[in-house]
Amino acid sequence: MKKFFHVSMTFMVLLILIGCSSLKTNHDYDPTVDFSSLKTFGWIPMKGNPGGSELTVKRVIQSVNDALAAKGLTLRQEEPDFMIGMQVSGKTSYGGSTGLGVSVGVPVGKTHVRVGGGRSKAREKHEGSLLLDFINPQDKSLIWRGTATGAINPNASPQEQQEVIGRAVSQMLSQFPPNE
Repeated sequence: MKKFFHVSMTFMVLLILIGCSSLKTNHDYDPTVDFSSLKTFGWIPMKGNPGGSELTVKRVIQSVNDALAAKGLTLRQEEPDFMIGMQVSGKTSYGGSTGLGVSVGVPVGKTHVRVGGGRSKAREKHEGSLLLDFINPQDKSLIWRGTATGAINPNASPQEQQEVIGRAVSQMLSQFPPNE
């Protein structure tokens, strides 16, 4: 029984890691900035089409607000220490294929007659990207940038979408403020 429990727990951890492995995050920052002086933040208003659905944008903003609040930062639109700009994008790519085929060979005299058929369908891959820019409001210079890219499920429930966005934001902001 212990062996079964151990094997099943290992399998569960492996599934969780595989589920998270498609998320890639990165960050960059200006090393001359004193990040310890940053206490408040605000959002740069988005103009036009934000590149994602309005609900996705709301989910990202909520996740970022929560993550930064957990780090002791306060949302303040009036005269914040830094502003946040966001870009959300998605794409669908096609590659590889899945298929099912059948082939039959029948010997007739000295030759073989072959009858075959099959059908293939290109695999769809949905990928989403999130870019967060932290900007100095005085001179409009970029002080920190985080990116997250990963596979998305367009049929996910709102709760599942919030989980994925929350995980991406959490992983991205784990490197903010930078440790110098």
